[in-house]
Amino acid sequence: MVKIQTLLLATLLLSSCSQLNPLSFLSGGTNVAANTQVGKENNQTVGVVTNTRPQLRVEAPVEQVVQDTSTTNNTEIDPLLLILLILGWLAPSPNEMARGFLDLFRRK
Repeated sequence: MVKIQTLLLATLLLSSCSQLNPLSFLSGGTNVAANTQVGKENNQTVGVVTNTRPQLRVEAPVEQVVQDTSTTNNTEIDPLLLILLILGWLAPSPNEMARGFLDLFRRK
């Protein structure tokens, strides 16, 4: 019985890294390929590699279109308009101005 166990253990240990693994039915995981290419221009070649790069060709000149800039958006604010907006925000309402004017003539 000991000889059978020793023979079985030796067989399992020696065949664990081979293609004919007796326990291969237990390893049902995914196959991870180590030679994948992730980059844009990767090559797996043995020997001389010749890369051909695209060459630029001079072609006929391209017409340039001039755009009409007369309808551009002007986002700058006139400083005088900005001052008027601030004064309008700070100034009292017309009702408050009328009350203040009438208070000048009332007796206290």
